[in-house]
Amino acid sequence: MSCAKKIFRLLLTLLVMLAENAAIAADSSAGQDAGMHIYREGLLPSGAVLRGVLRNGAELGGSDAACVKCHRRSGLGVGEGQKTIRPIAGGLLFSRPDAPATERASVLADGAQADPPYTVETLARALREGIAPSGRVLDELMPRFDMSDADVVQLAAYLRSLSQASALGVSGSEIHFATVVTPEVDPLRSKAMLDVMEAFFATKNAGTRGEGKRKAIGRERMYRSYRTWVLHVWKLEGAPETWAAQLESHYNKQPVFAMLSGIGTGNWRPVHEFCEQVELPCLFPNVDYPVISGSDYASLYFSRGTALEADVLAKHLSGSRYAGRIVQVFRDDPIGRVPAQTLRAALQRHGIDAVIDRPVTGQHPVTDVFWTLMLKEAQPGVLVLWLRDDDIIGLHGQGDAPPGMDNVYLSGSLITRPCNILMFDGWLNRMRLIYPFELTERRVQRLPRMKLWLEARNIPLLDERIQSSTYFAVTVAGDALSSMGENFSRDYFIERVEQMTEQSLSSAIYPRLTLGPGQRFASRGSYVARFPDEGEGESMLMPVSEWIVP
Repeated sequence: MSCAKKIFRLLLTLLVMLAENAAIAADSSAGQDAGMHIYREGLLPSGAVLRGVLRNGAELGGSDAACVKCHRRSGLGVGEGQKTIRPIAGGLLFSRPDAPATERASVLADGAQADPPYTVETLARALREGIAPSGRVLDELMPRFDMSDADVVQLAAYLRSLSQASALGVSGSEIHFATVVTPEVDPLRSKAMLDVMEAFFATKNAGTRGEGKRKAIGRERMYRSYRTWVLHVWKLEGAPETWAAQLESHYNKQPVFAMLSGIGTGNWRPVHEFCEQVELPCLFPNVDYPVISGSDYASLYFSRGTALEADVLAKHLSGSRYAGRIVQVFRDDPIGRVPAQTLRAALQRHGIDAVIDRPVTGQHPVTDVFWTLMLKEAQPGVLVLWLRDDDIIGLHGQGDAPPGMDNVYLSGSLITRPCNILMFDGWLNRMRLIYPFELTERRVQRLPRMKLWLEARNIPLLDERIQSSTYFAVTVAGDALSSMGENFSRDYFIERVEQMTEQSLSSAIYPRLTLGPGQRFASRGSYVARFPDEGEGESMLMPVSEWIVP
């Protein structure tokens, strides 16, 4: 055989092998995709819904029967009331027979013994009959499913891939995080946030040097999870339409494990959508206009911002006595219309239709002329202002509040300097803040830890809300990571943050922070507050209502 023919046959053999490997990879990928639909949605490859029956005879179907309902997206286990949901991610379910038992049992929160490694056959028995490889009967919360052999194979393919590798942004020695600053943010406010973040990262890294040495020795499993924290500040420029490309460029240059805090005073949607697209956890940004969606997963917020305030105000007004018309003033742009539209819809649900809109156009602060004409023409009984500090200053020149006006309601999120309201002498007793934060006296009791932390690092208190919120975000991230071991899964990180939010020793300016599975807004209510009358003490704000959850 000639040399040329040998080379040709060798090349042909290599091409066949490559084609076979590609086909295997394609089949594996297809199996994982089908398995993902079973796991997350309860949808079988045939298009039928997954069916399961609990031990008590209750039947489940579709999304209610999906594995993610209990095992969550990571598959790494979670507490459910008094129950512990065991991990089923591939590296723990199908681990090597020769792997040390402690490697698989280490993530079992209840200290239970790990079952022997699963195979596809024993997985099928567990799914259909509720029997583990050891012969143990699975918990009563585990349904018995109607699944074919092919269905089980495809689910197993997805489970093998689940939380197997560390997410992007994590190396053997470093874990990368980003924070975002949008272009319209006041430099002092962005500095307030960045001062906290940079100091936290420096303190975190200084405290883990010893653990890093222990990690290098490799004797203690707990030390293997330590990484140096690296912060990337993504400062956006230009119009919001260009932000997606900027974010993608930053991310491609250096992927990050999560986005911590962040700050924006207007449109946050491009940032939100980027995080959802790449499934990047985005923790507690300082924003008043979060994206409100029932289907998104990666973004966690303190509250629904001005939309929450509008719902709270509607509930408050529905139970109040007031005379005259409700007039709301807002900026006539997509951002300004959010609370105005929300309030109108919420009032209608309470049977109140008499709402008059007075939108403000242009870029300059609201003028004295606007206020004079509006008060004369609209003659509000209740005045609602979805405006920032600079826009309401003109009211100061209008003399005393009209005698027929009951109250003026301001957004506690948008008014960043409530003390300036004190100069509205003839209006002060009518002013009300829809206030989604802790009230003044109680806040003094909640924030000393953060303030002492700032003082120890010579960081000036520039903005109490931003700095306490940022400190909470990075602290919760640290708490979550410390409980994850070496499981650097973004899904697991979000699940741990959900649990740590209520347990955190760090207090934010928002009271009653909690997150449950699938919940994306940690604070769900607000006070209605007023300024104190003479003789009521030095408190800046006094409650008019209890904590209102709409």
